[in-house]
Amino acid sequence: MHTTLSDRDLLSRLVAYDTTSRLSNLPLADFVAEYLDRPGTRLTRLPSEDGRKTSLLIETGPPARDGAGLVLSGHMDVVPADEAGWRSDPFALDDQGDRYAARGSADMKGFLALAINRFAPLDGSRLTAPLALLLTYDEEVGTVGARRFVETFDAERPLPRSVVVGEPTALRVIRSHKGMLRLRLSFEGRAAHSGYPHLGRSAIEPAARAIVALAELRHQMESERPAYAELFPAVPYPALNTGIVQGGSAANVIPDRCDIQLGIRLLPEMSAQAMADRVETAVRDSVGR
Repeated sequence: MHTTLSDRDLLSRLVAYDTTSRLSNLPLADFVAEYLDRPGTRLTRLPSEDGRKTSLLIETGPPARDGAGLVLSGHMDVVPADEAGWRSDPFALDDQGDRYAARGSADMKGFLALAINRFAPLDGSRLTAPLALLLTYDEEVGTVGARRFVETFDAERPLPRSVVVGEPTALRVIRSHKGMLRLRLSFEGRAAHSGYPHLGRSAIEPAARAIVALAELRHQMESERPAYAELFPAVPYPALNTGIVQGGSAANVIPDRCDIQLGIRLLPEMSAQAMADRVETAVRDSVGR
């Protein structure tokens, strides 16, 4: 006899596991696996390379054929609860009348609780198409678990093509999402004491010209309307952000290295390589090589 908790009680159990991305998620994964361990359920663990974390693929119903069925997908990790302002234990569900407060109650253990409890009572032998839960790790630090799933899962093993990802969207259906292209630009110079500038070559100066060029490229892209722009009315263009600049060691040392990290939000079907080439052209033109 398998016991099914209420949605609230299950959510309370889920948020009690501190699955901050810097920690292992194995205790939570073990709990979910045991909770859904029943006849007709097929469970696959998809561990991280170091074995400290795992994604879970939990299936019921007939094998997927021709893409039929549905996948409910979400992540088990949460961002840290280190910020000030918490009025309750972030890892204990707090009923505040019109809402529940806890780390991950919205993003996204609330969805996990609902998806798991919709899955739990099903008799797979009565389903005409499969239902699967795909629960991943380390979404908050770069969709690491989802990427490893794509890279390591048996491509010959069929899964349903229809997927609901339960990220919080104010209960609106979102059918597309921008991608994220991360680029690092490295500039090299020659270190020297600043009292002898003829002996050195600053890496920061060409990086500064590149930053200006990136700003010009950003303004140019803001006027563009690529395919699917209508799906993103607030920001209907690829958004470029120069996020991190690191260079130099002291005011009296000519810097021999400077790194720039930028992120570009690409619209569906935009080529990451084409955008990287566009950035490279703008930067090379700005530094004269």
